Amino acid sequence: MPPKELRPRHPCVGLALAAVVGIVAADWWSTAATSWLIASCGIAAVGVIVWPRTAGCWLAACLAFFALHAGRVHDAPARSLAAQFRAGPKVATVKGIVWTQPEKPTVWSGRVSAFFDVRCESIEVDGKVREMDALLNVAWSGALPEYGDRVLITGQASNLESVRNPGQFDFAGYRQRRGVFSELRARFPEDCRVESHGHGRMLVAFAIRARCWVQSQLRRDLADAPELSSLIESMVLGMRGETPDEVRALFQKTGTLHLFAVSGLNIAMLAAIALYALKPLGIRRRPAVIIVIPLLAAYALVTGLSASCVRAAIMGTFVLAAQLFDRRTVVCNSLAAAAVGILAWDSHQLFLPGFQFSFMLVFVIVLLAVRIQRGCERFGRPDPFLPRALWSLPIRGGVWCWRHFSAAVGVTLAAWLGSLAFTAGYFHLFSVSAIFANLLAVPIAFCVLLLGLCTVVCAGVWSHGALLCSNANWLAAKALLWVVRTFSEMPGGHVYVELPRISEPAACEIAVLDCGEGAAIHLRAGRRDWLLDCASARTCENVVLPYLRSRGVNRLDGLFLTHGDAQHVGGALTAIAELSPRALFESPVRDRSPTRRNLHGQLQLGSFGKSIIWRGDRIGLGGDATLRVLHPPAGLNRATADDKALVVRLESAGVRVLFTSDSGFSTEQWLLENESDLRSDILVKGWHSKDLSGTPDFLARVQPQAVICSAPEFGDSSTVLDAWAGGLAARGVAVFRQDRCGAVRIALRPGDFSLRAVGDGQTFRSRAR
Repeated sequence: MPPKELRPRHPCVGLALAAVVGIVAADWWSTAATSWLIASCGIAAVGVIVWPRTAGCWLAACLAFFALHAGRVHDAPARSLAAQFRAGPKVATVKGIVWTQPEKPTVWSGRVSAFFDVRCESIEVDGKVREMDALLNVAWSGALPEYGDRVLITGQASNLESVRNPGQFDFAGYRQRRGVFSELRARFPEDCRVESHGHGRMLVAFAIRARCWVQSQLRRDLADAPELSSLIESMVLGMRGETPDEVRALFQKTGTLHLFAVSGLNIAMLAAIALYALKPLGIRRRPAVIIVIPLLAAYALVTGLSASCVRAAIMGTFVLAAQLFDRRTVVCNSLAAAAVGILAWDSHQLFLPGFQFSFMLVFVIVLLAVRIQRGCERFGRPDPFLPRALWSLPIRGGVWCWRHFSAAVGVTLAAWLGSLAFTAGYFHLFSVSAIFANLLAVPIAFCVLLLGLCTVVCAGVWSHGALLCSNANWLAAKALLWVVRTFSEMPGGHVYVELPRISEPAACEIAVLDCGEGAAIHLRAGRRDWLLDCASARTCENVVLPYLRSRGVNRLDGLFLTHGDAQHVGGALTAIAELSPRALFESPVRDRSPTRRNLHGQLQLGSFGKSIIWRGDRIGLGGDATLRVLHPPAGLNRATADDKALVVRLESAGVRVLFTSDSGFSTEQWLLENESDLRSDILVKGWHSKDLSGTPDFLARVQPQAVICSAPEFGDSSTVLDAWAGGLAARGVAVFRQDRCGAVRIALRPGDFSLRAVGDGQTFRSRAR
């Protein structure tokens, strides 16, 4: 009887789980790394040495990571710096070192010429100079500095603003995990001065210079194809800043966005290329691994030491290192060891989506890929009664092709299954096309990376060879873009999904998004979705669409455009293209808005119709929810677009919500004279561009229990709004100022309603009158 094969041990798996428990506990339990905690770690370590037991090792690891993360969270210098700006922005002068490579704004942003992090040496606030070793995000004005420059900057310092709209990426939370809590914005070039050069880390400075050189080589002979050039740079170096948003959206919809980040796929490809290149040279496996591991580290350095690339390089190093000791590679144990090493280096990584995605994806691929591959191989095997020696050349070729195809299917399907929870949770996306797109895109991406490396290698020794590789890469990148675009347009290839909720849905849900001077309001009644205005083009792309995708909205039942202000309807073309509303509603009153004229011209070219609504019309939204139009009447003649805005009232579950858009004094007076019943439980309003609104007479007739308002555009907005909101609060009306509280969610239930702000958590609940 043959001896039973011993199961490999996984000692690092328990350590990794203990580390995760310790870090989560430290993050949840607000306590600093006090002396008693450090002493407990020491006692646990001594106990493990004296009485070595598995449970004791786990306990010691848990306590050690608890203390490590508690120290990083609660003793961070950036946190004490943020305490100075908790009351509000202050003028500050900072001296420090440029700690990250300056990046130009992706869009025009006034006087700002670059963003980067500064490691502070000293900061002056309120006339007091204080030495400080903390990272600070800087919006620079003027000529760009270089990494390692010592700079002196004067500007407005404030803490990073938390997310203000649901569905938006929490940039402040992400940066805080990276050790940055505050920012400094300089207004004029005179406020930014470079004092000296060469104070950064030499290795990082070398890596930046090397990356710039590699980037210039990858652009060889591709000046006339900037889209493809940026795609190649993104895939080889992870430089996503110059990639057009529409191209990035294609990759996101097809589940191939991981190709943009230098991560495990790039590291695996690079290791495979290096091992295959060393094999013809007669280099054996162990020396080859010794060569490849430093090569992975150098690649991570040249790509900018991004978190994803460092994670992948460490994981690859642990997997390859097992071969140096004549040990069988146990991927799960190597994976756990890599996790322990990464968390010891930076325990905040545990809470970043990239860390969670990378480790879960590799684990699922290890668990399922081979099983799926074996299942697929069964369908391509020849007659089992035919001896292998009698296989003909076509049979052998078919078996070889099917085996490699099955391997690709196994990895792709396992990766898709492993990424389902993350793509749905973080991107609210379910992409069936990702299975087929990755089957074609990954091999082409391998060619792009290989040709990119060949271009760089040939650049120093064979200029014509570098040009040939660069032009071949142009073809590969074009093929990749064609594949991704084709699958992104596949009907039903991707849908946006909403995470399931435990609570019972309301009869009608309203989300008043924070769009600055504009407006966008989502109405959900039953299973139908409507949008009242869609903000400006940029806000629609960055705020409105991410929110609607997080709610699982793939198509709108209707889009209402209140008036021609670009801050209200500038994003209409984007909304129509992305959400294909079944109906478009406008008022019959014409205005001089060029944005509205352009919209009408595009609608005519696309043969997209619209419906005209005016006073007295009623639109059923779904369930018992109806929308009644109060303004404008037919034939209204006004000079300003804000005076021609739609005013509508929603009625559902016995609750009334009045939406007045940017209506001013003249509209409110007209409503007072022509509408006998204006009573509403909630008032949602903007501000007229020149005129007053929200007058005492109008509010007395509406009798709202809660008011949601954006900031006015005229005069000293803070002073005007403070006085206006103070008067309402004195009468017992709950005021939700969106310049402070961000977006507001409204839930209407039979007989009562509730409001909750996203930014500051302000809440209000009452019964309908």
